[in-house]
Amino acid sequence: MPGAVTGSAGGLRIAMIGSRGVGSHYGGIERMLDALCPELAACGHQVDVFGRVNVAFNDAVLPGGGSVRAVRTGAFGGKHGENISRSAHALWLAMGRYDVVHFHAIGPGILSTITRLFGQTSLVTIHGLDHQRAKWGAVAKRCLSLAERTLVANADGISVVSEPLRRYFDQVYGTATAFVPNGLNRGAKIPPGALLAEHGLQAGRYLLFASRLTPEKGCHDLIEAFNTLPTDMRLVVAGASGTLEYLAALRAAADPARVCFVGHRSGDELAELFCNAYAFILPSHLEGMSMALLEAVSFGVPGLVSDIEENRAVLGEEGFFFPPRNVPALRVALADLMASPEKVAAVAKRLATLNQPNWGEVAARYDSLYRAVCSKKGIAAAQAALAAVR
Repeated sequence: MPGAVTGSAGGLRIAMIGSRGVGSHYGGIERMLDALCPELAACGHQVDVFGRVNVAFNDAVLPGGGSVRAVRTGAFGGKHGENISRSAHALWLAMGRYDVVHFHAIGPGILSTITRLFGQTSLVTIHGLDHQRAKWGAVAKRCLSLAERTLVANADGISVVSEPLRRYFDQVYGTATAFVPNGLNRGAKIPPGALLAEHGLQAGRYLLFASRLTPEKGCHDLIEAFNTLPTDMRLVVAGASGTLEYLAALRAAADPARVCFVGHRSGDELAELFCNAYAFILPSHLEGMSMALLEAVSFGVPGLVSDIEENRAVLGEEGFFFPPRNVPALRVALADLMASPEKVAAVAKRLATLNQPNWGEVAARYDSLYRAVCSKKGIAAAQAALAAVR
């Protein structure tokens, strides 16, 4: 069990539950916490991130008097039980020791029944509608739908990362939620380096897919569309796989001479891939607010993305779009993109002025939200607090 948690003057003690941990970079939630938690610490908060991985920020005291700690938890149960068992162990460690327990995602949010029972303040952030993800079977989807209804009834506050998610909870449950988008910090340009050389890649001569390798991200659609295009460009696929079976299917479908799998990358290696790509491709079937797409924007890399509301919320009119799940349309869009370097360059230039809050601004919004739910004034007060910092 971790040592005593104490907040600085005016700061809160915050437990983050539902991720694999800071520094793991596995998916969008982990990337969000890697960016958000130091900014919360800079506001004076004491932030503990519970997870299986603790490779960064451990016991780091940051400007503002706050800190970020990684707290290791156990887990079991494979694909279906790992997240909830890890989150349950984290909550057992956290109960009664924090001003607010911040759950991430619908599955861990079901534990808000326990926080409500014992009077522990909780906030649940919804990053996407998990029961719509193709990787889950019928039983798992019913469990996730149950978790969704449960957290609506028990959480002290709910925040969402996109306007479509806010409308969903309003229309389905009549529940008000706080909209707090993910942030965007501009990244420094990194020239071609060892990673590109290792895989024989040339700057500006490859398309990049960088996201979790799960079916709803649509990488299989991208490979199918790219395979038949007459081009000397290559397709680079970067990301961790949800299952070995899906990764094997992607590799079997890909042309090995033109599709390059580079595995899971983070930090400077991922930045190198983004900075030197011709364009970023995200053919996702559903999203909350894609951290990978925000990273592409941060490096000024134009995106060809599925035309879903969540992707348009990031790019506005400064992107290239195609209908989701439509492989022929994606093939045409890829061909047009590669034949239009002037358009791609023009969009890249305009991305530098795209309006998106940075992570410091996002931290200020969460600070207001935490204080509203801790005061038990409800989501109306939280909405008013958020409006004051926009």
